[in-house]
Amino acid sequence: RAPINVALVLDRSGSMGGAPIAAAKAAARRFASFLGANDRLSVVAFDGIIETVYGPAPGGDGSAGTAIDGLDARGSTNLSGGWLKGMQLVKDGLVDGTNRVLLLTDGQANQGITDVDRLVGMAGSSAAERVSTSCIGFGAHFNERLLDPMAHAGGGNYWFVESEDQMTGIFESEIEGLVALSAQNVEVEVTLTHPRTAGVTFLHSVPVQATPDGRWRVVIGDLYATSPRPLGLMFHVEDVAELGKVEVAQVKIEADVVTPEGIAHRTIVMPVMANLDGTDRIEPQVEETLLRFRNAMARREAVRLADAGDYDAAARRLDDAVLGCAPYMSSPAVAEESRDLRAQAELLRERRYSTMDRKYDEAVSLGILQAKLGYVDKVRRRR
Repeated sequence: RAPINVALVLDRSGSMGGAPIAAAKAAARRFASFLGANDRLSVVAFDGIIETVYGPAPGGDGSAGTAIDGLDARGSTNLSGGWLKGMQLVKDGLVDGTNRVLLLTDGQANQGITDVDRLVGMAGSSAAERVSTSCIGFGAHFNERLLDPMAHAGGGNYWFVESEDQMTGIFESEIEGLVALSAQNVEVEVTLTHPRTAGVTFLHSVPVQATPDGRWRVVIGDLYATSPRPLGLMFHVEDVAELGKVEVAQVKIEADVVTPEGIAHRTIVMPVMANLDGTDRIEPQVEETLLRFRNAMARREAVRLADAGDYDAAARRLDDAVLGCAPYMSSPAVAEESRDLRAQAELLRERRYSTMDRKYDEAVSLGILQAKLGYVDKVRRRR
C-alpha cells in the first residue's frame, strides 16, 4: 500500500475530562498501532496551549502510545491552533500516498481563529497542497456546521461519535480507509451522445462542473477500497421505447491508480445504453439504494424544518419516509431504517428532539449519501 503521513490532533480541553478523554486515548493508541515503519505519525494535543506530544516519527513505535497515555483534560479549546500545528507537521514531510490531519474535538472553537468560513477555506487550501483533513465530532456540543464543511472542503471524512463506546470504531473506520488508498485524482465525466437525450440529473450531492463543450465533470478526489463512492445518474431520454438498443450517453472515469508497481494513470469509458424496449424493470439493488437516498434527504429536510421550529412538519416528513419503506420491509436494513425513522419522528412530535438528535440525523444522512454504510451501522441507534 501507499505510505501514510498523518497527524492526530486531539482535543484535551476540560470538557473532555473523564470517560471521553479515556476513550479518545484508547482509540488513538489503536489507530497508531496500525501504522508501520514506512508511515509517518505526529500527535498534537490542544486546549488553550498547543503541544506536539509525539513525532513526527515513523509509525510502529510503541512510544507513540506512551505519549498518548500521558494526556489529561484541561483548559479551553484552541481548535484552529491544534489543526494548524498538525497541518504544518504533515506538510513538512509529504509522502507519495495519503497526507492527512485527523482532528477530534467535543467543543466549540473559542480561541485562536474561530470564524467558520475562514477555517473551511483554510482546509480547502491545504487540500490543494496535498494535505487533507478529517474531523471527528464527539458528543452534543461540537459545531457540526464547522466540522462537516471543514472535512468536505479538506477532502477528508466527517465522523460523528455519540458515545464513548463508538470512539474506537470510528477511528478504525478512518484508518481502514487510509491503509486502502486505491486511486487518486479520480474524475468522472458525463457526455450525452444521442440527440434524444435531454439531460442528466446527479442524484448525490457532489460538486459538478459544466464544461464549455456541454459535458459534466465530477471531481471525486481520493478513492479507498474500503469506502465505495456512489454516483447516481438519472438520464432523461425522450421516446425511449422507440430507440431500441442504442447508446444515449458515455461515462468516462480517469484516475491515478495504485498498483504494485506504483501509480498508473487509467481511463475507463462506459457506454450508457437505452432499454431494449423502454419497459421499466425492477433492479433490487438500485431500488434499495434510491430508497436509502430518499430517506437520507428526508432526514435532512426534517432537520431543516426542526431548526425553523416546525416540529410537526418535520415529523410528517419522516412519517412519509416510513411509508416509503413499506414495500421493502423484507430487507433487514430497510426494516431497521424504518424503525429508526419512526422513533425520530416520535421525538419531534413530542418536542423531545435534542441537539444530539439533530447531530445524529445529520450524521446518518451524510453516511448514507456517501455510502459509508459501515459507519452508519456503527453510529446507528439500536431500536
